This record gives sequence, C-alpha cells and structure tokens, in this order.
Amino acid sequence: MSTLLIVTVGGASAPIISAIREHQPTFVAFVTSKDQRDPPRPGSYVTVDGLGEPCDVRAEQKCSNCKTVLTPRQANPSIVARTGLAPDTYQTIQVEPDDLNEAYADLRDLLATLRQRFPDARLIADYTGGTKTMSAALTLAALERGDCELALMAGQRTDLVRVTDGTQTAAAVDTRSWRVQRSLTLAEELFDRYDYAAAERSLAAVVREVGLTPPLRSNIQRRVQLCRGFDAWDRFDHAGAFALLQPFAATLGVHWTSLLALTGRGKTSGYEAVFDLRRNAERRAARTAYDDAVARLYRATELLAQLRLKQAYQLDTSDLELSLLPETLRAPYHTKADAKGKVRLGLQAAYTLLGELNDPLGAAYTHVSGPLENALLQRNRSILAHGNQPVGQSAYHDLNTQLQHLLATAQTTLKLGREPSQFPRFAETTRDSA
Repeated sequence: MSTLLIVTVGGASAPIISAIREHQPTFVAFVTSKDQRDPPRPGSYVTVDGLGEPCDVRAEQKCSNCKTVLTPRQANPSIVARTGLAPDTYQTIQVEPDDLNEAYADLRDLLATLRQRFPDARLIADYTGGTKTMSAALTLAALERGDCELALMAGQRTDLVRVTDGTQTAAAVDTRSWRVQRSLTLAEELFDRYDYAAAERSLAAVVREVGLTPPLRSNIQRRVQLCRGFDAWDRFDHAGAFALLQPFAATLGVHWTSLLALTGRGKTSGYEAVFDLRRNAERRAARTAYDDAVARLYRATELLAQLRLKQAYQLDTSDLELSLLPETLRAPYHTKADAKGKVRLGLQAAYTLLGELNDPLGAAYTHVSGPLENALLQRNRSILAHGNQPVGQSAYHDLNTQLQHLLATAQTTLKLGREPSQFPRFAETTRDSA
C-alpha cells in the first residue's frame, strides 16, 4: 500500500526530514505558510525546495562588547534537496498561518483531492511543524475525514523551546477515544432529532473503522441495534422493530408496551395504528418535513374511520359489502359502485356512512367537521396529494389540532385506547448500556 504524508512545515526542518525518512512516503504534501507582510518575511514554503540554503537560517551572533563571533551563521539546504524527493512525488500548498478557518478549509480540500487521486493509499497527517494554527487545522481536517491517521515527531528535550535534533521518532496519535466520543455525541443529537438511520451510520462507522475493546464494541453495537430498531418503527416496520428492540424491553417501558400493541400482542384497542401515525407525523414536523407530516395526519384521520367501520360493522371501505348495511342504505350506496361493481369510500364518505349508521365516531366527526375539513383542504394543495404547493407549519398545526379534537371528542364515547408517548430521547434508552 502506498503512503501519503501530509506535513505542516515551520521554521525547523529536522522534524520534517525525520518524518519523511521514518514513513518513507510515496508522495508528500507540504503544508506551508504564505508570505507575511507585518513584519515582511517569507513563508515557510521556501524551505521545501528553495535554492541555496533556505532552511534553519540563523544569523551570526557576536559579542556586543568585543565583537567576537559567538555563533556562526547557520543554514541548511532545502528539505527536498536533503531527502532526495523527485519533482513528481511532492506538492506544496500555502495557507494563512494564523487563520484557522481558512487553513482548515484549504486542508479539507487538500485531503479530499489526495484521496481522490490516491483512493487506496494510506494517509498520514503529521502536525509537528508549522504554527499552532496550521497544526490545529490539519488535525481537525484529518479527524473529520476518519480515513487519515495522525502522527507527530516526538523526541528528547533539553529545554522548553524545541526537541533536540537527531532524537526525533515518528509517533502515531491514538484518536480512538476522540472518535468514539464524537460518534456517540453525534449519534445522540441525530437520534433526538428522529434521524435514526443517520445515528446508526455514525455508530456503525466507529465499530467498522476503529479498533475497540470488546466491551466497548459490544456497547456501541447495542446502540447500533437500538437505532435500527427505532428506524424500523419510524418506517412502520413494526415486526422488524419488535425483533430489534426486544433486548431493550425493560429500558423502553411504555414505548415497549406501545410496540407490543402495534404488533398485536397484549391488550389492544385496535386503534393503535392511528396514534402511531400521529406520532410519526410529529417526528416529521420536528424535522420540518411538513408535507410528509400532513400526509400522515390525513392517513390517520382516514384510518380512524376505516378501523371503526371494520371493527363495529365488518365493513371494508375499499370494497363495501352492501348486504351488511341497513336495508335503507343499500340502494343509495349501490349507485356509488364503480365500473367493477365495487363501492369504495374515501375519507369524508367513510365518516358520512358512520353518521348514517348513528355511530359515535360519526357523531364526533360532525362536531369538528367544519374546521377539520378546512384543514384537510390545505392538505389537498400539497404536492404529495392533489396540488403542487409545499405545505407549511401552519397547515400541519391546523390539521394536527383538528385531528386531536376529533380523537378527544370520540374518546368520550369510544374506547380508542391511550395515546402513546413520543419516542424517547437517546439518553433514556441507553441507561443500561452506558
């Protein structure tokens, strides 16, 4: 495997040369400083392949009294000259040495370009040289990618100024703890925003790419499974969610009870799917996906009538069995048959039938029908329904409020069951896994 070395370059060349000799890279990217104006001084790029002796330049020092030369002028040939790098095996970029934002942006682009040029190479970012800002920028850019190793040249010190030349050795920087904590923090934020698939990807990447201890790997894998379970539930795959979340039953509490009901286990009212749709709509609205949220509220309103007709009268709105209707209603509904002889009922027609059957839900609908139908009309303008306009927060809020009124009114005469809580926050689900 080829090795790419990205190295920040400052005033001292020894650690840079040591890094090149230690890592034996097939390609080197030198991150250097630009020329500075105040006071005027050349950037560190001149030390990479400048002519003459541009490296480690120190002026001659004389005694202030007798003018005896205490330290002769010092200088060394360029880094390229001393390492023998061929012209096609390195590149030099210049960054602002004290502007973190600009340097970071430049180095992000550099790492992305190098990865595109060398897709299978090992990337090593050595941040020993350069200004503190340059080192910080390279570290941030490397950590963000996740496919770039961090390294620095460590050595012996006789003072607090610099490492003694000749004592440098390459040292890998262990970023596992940082990556794990960052991944957990990001996963928690995504989970609490109901983006379960993204939270799962953040955690799975750590398991896949970072060498973890067996207990820590097991802990994070449990959290991956938790995210997958709620992602399945959020996609209405209740059977899949049940299989994935069963190990967390004790921690999930009331949420597990809700999932049991949705999968037909335990005591159920038969209307759990209506409440599940409404909670799903709330999660979509929290992510500002109001068209999706309104579509779910519409379906919940429609499903409520369908379930009532099915449970109380064995009537299917997709193919109404006329013989199950009171005799006085059979002829009028017979005229509604389509070309295939089937009678199909939409949302409002389903509630109309419930009213004609003197059903409590039909009566509840009449109490809120005006405002509810106005809210439903806004849904019809959605690009996900019959229109071409995006639905906003106001339309979502109106329909959600009216559906809540319908449910509250119906609850006075029907046993619809208890409305479940919204999905838990990440911290609530991992108390036993922390």
